Amino acid sequence: MRRRFEFWATAVAALAMLACASKDPGENAGLGSTGAPTEQTAAPATGAGNGGTDPAMAATGTNAGTQGTTGMASGMAGPAQGTAAPTPGMAAPGTPGMSGPTPGMAAPGTPGMADPPMSGTADEPAQAGMDEPSMGDDPGAMSADPAPGMLNCGPEVMTSAADLGDTDTLGPWKPMHVERTGPNGSSWVYYPEGLGEDGLKHPVFQWGPGAGTGPSSYLDHLNLLASHGFVIISQASTQSGREALTWILEENEKEGSMWYQKLDPDRVGRGGHSMGALQSMREADDPRLKLYVLVCGGARGGGGAADIDDPTIFLGGQGLGDTRNFEPDYAEVTGPAVFIRYGDTDHIYCARDNLGPWVAFMRWQFCGEEKWKKEFEPGGAYCTGDWEACETKNL
Repeated sequence: MRRRFEFWATAVAALAMLACASKDPGENAGLGSTGAPTEQTAAPATGAGNGGTDPAMAATGTNAGTQGTTGMASGMAGPAQGTAAPTPGMAAPGTPGMSGPTPGMAAPGTPGMADPPMSGTADEPAQAGMDEPSMGDDPGAMSADPAPGMLNCGPEVMTSAADLGDTDTLGPWKPMHVERTGPNGSSWVYYPEGLGEDGLKHPVFQWGPGAGTGPSSYLDHLNLLASHGFVIISQASTQSGREALTWILEENEKEGSMWYQKLDPDRVGRGGHSMGALQSMREADDPRLKLYVLVCGGARGGGGAADIDDPTIFLGGQGLGDTRNFEPDYAEVTGPAVFIRYGDTDHIYCARDNLGPWVAFMRWQFCGEEKWKKEFEPGGAYCTGDWEACETKNL
């Protein structure tokens, strides 16, 4: 019995030595923390460990096979702290011949499983074509650059110009609003859910309603703007837009306010519809203002447009009297300006029908998305089709 045991012990030891002698040392990365071999294949849809092919576990001295035993949660956004994601198209260490998945594409062997989100939120999809974060000399320290897809207003918008003004196609944020607030309790403030997350400071826009209306009359319009990362304060048409704007900017400096340090006082715009447009021009000498959106409400010159030297968009309707009244105002503006005329609209629907160029202009000027500029040039989305005329100056 003892000799039989010694024979089998010797045989097992010999086999173990033979296996170690024939095994490339680099393949030891495939051993899990339990010592059992880990397959070098992508994780199944359940979020179990996937060996060496997961970009979140790229070589930084981390054992590629330990993912399934370290309690890593499925759906985790971005690389694990202290690890660097492999460059797309390069083989993941410990996985000979296997290339890293292209951003936005499913990992090999993982049907329906896309790369981790790269926009800074677990729910936001990765933006195709965006570079991965720079890792510098210290693989555990992220660069100061904003995460891919994150611009001055949050995630970049991938919506087409044709759909940008569709109130059923909201931007990256869920719109919220507060009623009966402001300096005299008549204002509403529309804002994106998650206000100020990750230190983001949102552009501010003051909206003046048409005569006899108020903030609720423009619920769809202002919800759409809030979904694109803007904070909008609007008041009854009989109240002062300048006063409402002053109130919310002061709230931005007041500790304990829900707006505290969440707004960007260097990106403040103003606009309005009909009487609201007239009021915006009349108070255009406000040095805080850096952008104007004027909708179907011209003053026929002499109404304050000459004080405007910041980016301005005039939105009107082809053949409407209120739009013809804009022509002298447009001529007086000295800053960059766009004049758009929608074809089949009227004075009431002028604002809704022009939501596409309205949002695009604000994203171009306040969010740094230069891609919208071409849509205001001859042949662009807002110079053809439903928009029968457009002109620009000083751009």
